[in-house]
Amino acid sequence: MILSEYLSTFFLAESPGGGWPESFHIITAHNPGIIVGSEANTTADEELRKELNRVGSRCFRITGCSPDLKHREEGWGVAGLSREEALAIGRRYGQNAIFEITAGILSVIGCLSEESVRVDEWEKRILGNAATEI
Repeated sequence: MILSEYLSTFFLAESPGGGWPESFHIITAHNPGIIVGSEANTTADEELRKELNRVGSRCFRITGCSPDLKHREEGWGVAGLSREEALAIGRRYGQNAIFEITAGILSVIGCLSEESVRVDEWEKRILGNAATEI
């Protein structure tokens, strides 16, 4: 089941060197199934970054957030993975869903159900630089 919060997600992100890849996924390790503390999120985020680097994918910081910016989850944009590989990583980190961007279209995909829902044009969901406080 795709939660409505995923359909309203915006992103703090800056185009990586060379521009946005034609196809990539957004995966987070934050709040696996429940809300956890910032230390656990930081540790899981670092483990995810290391795993993405090990599999040889191009990764870059992207922060998903609620429309009012009150809830934020740091994650990684990653190019070079198939949908199946990205979903497997999301499942390993206890995630309900991941995001997929293909040809400029943002979709959310359930990690267990593999249900895919088109959300919007990717660039309409970008609020700014991931390092920027808005």
